[in-house]
Amino acid sequence: MVRIAVLGAGVIGLSCALKIKEKYKDSHVVLIAEEFSPNTTGDGSGGLWYPYLCGNTPENLIAKWGAETYDFLYKLLVEGGHEVRAVPMKCLYRIKKDYRRPKWADNVFAFQQMDQNQLHYLSQMYSADYVYGHTLITLIIPPITLMNYLFQRFKNAKGEMVQAKLTSLRDSVLSQFDVVVNCTGMGARELVPDYSVYPIRGQVAKMNAPWIMECIVDEDGGNYIIPNAQACVLGGTHQEHNYNINVDDKDTEFILKGCQKMVHSLGNAKVLGHWAGLRPGRPEIRLEAENIGGKLVVHNYGHGGSGLTLFWGCATDAVAIIDKHLTNKSKL
Repeated sequence: MVRIAVLGAGVIGLSCALKIKEKYKDSHVVLIAEEFSPNTTGDGSGGLWYPYLCGNTPENLIAKWGAETYDFLYKLLVEGGHEVRAVPMKCLYRIKKDYRRPKWADNVFAFQQMDQNQLHYLSQMYSADYVYGHTLITLIIPPITLMNYLFQRFKNAKGEMVQAKLTSLRDSVLSQFDVVVNCTGMGARELVPDYSVYPIRGQVAKMNAPWIMECIVDEDGGNYIIPNAQACVLGGTHQEHNYNINVDDKDTEFILKGCQKMVHSLGNAKVLGHWAGLRPGRPEIRLEAENIGGKLVVHNYGHGGSGLTLFWGCATDAVAIIDKHLTNKSKL
C-alpha cells in the first residue's frame, strides 16, 4: 500500500488530499496540518473565483488551472446545495496602461471589455475615474462551505487527518510515507525552507447586505465588494511583507469608507465582523517535484490571492506528478 502525506489543510492541501485518495482508493492518504478549517487563511476570504496576486506565474498555467477550478465550482452550482453563486463581476482600473485580454478569459462566462460609455457611467456611479474595465460572470462560494464539502468527501473516501506541527520536510513524522505533498502556503517559508515566500496581508470586513448582487473590484483604488451567500465581503489590503494578523483600525476605515463611496447603501449594512490574514506570496507559484532523501516531494504552494481560483486545477497537476512517479516505480 502506498502511503502519501499531504501537508497543509487549506483549500490547496485539502483538494490535493481528496483527489489523491479518490484516484488511489487503496492508498493510505493522511492530511497533516497545524490548523484545519475554520482556522485556515482561506476560511477568512471572500470565496471569489478571480486570478489575483499570482506573481510571474505563466499565463497559460493560470488559464489551465483556473479553467478546471471554474468548471468544478460551476458543477457545484448546477448540483445545488453548496451556496455557490454565479455573479456579475466588474473589474475597473484608474491608471492608463496597456491592457490586453487575459488568456483565462476564454474559459469563463460572458467576459467582455467595457466601452467608453460604460466606463463613464460606472465612473459616475462609483465616484471614480475609470479608464479601463472588463466584466464577466464569476463564481463565489463561502470558503467554509467549500472546505466542509471537501472535508466530507475526503472522509467518505476514508482519508485520515492528523493535527501536528512539522519543522522540516525531513521530520521524523514523515519517515513512514512514500510520497509527501507540500501544500503549506506561508508555512513553506520555514518548512522547505523557501525564503522567496512572503506574506501579502489581507484584511476584510463582513457585512449583512443581501441586496448586493454583483461583485465590484476597483483594481487601482484597492477596494472590492464580494457578495457570497453568507455575507458581503468588503476589502481590502494587499500589503506585501506585512506579518500583522490583527485587524488594523486604519485599514478598517479605508475598507468601509472606500466601499461605501462606491455603493452608498453599504452605509446602512450591519457589520458582521472583521478579519485579517496572510496570503502566501511568491514570485511564481511552485508546483513541481523534488527528490528529498530519496523520497518524492511534490510542492504546491505560493498561490497568493488565487488559492480558491486555482485549487482544483493545481490538484490535478499534483496528482499527475505522483502518477508518473508511481508508474515509473512499478516498471522497475
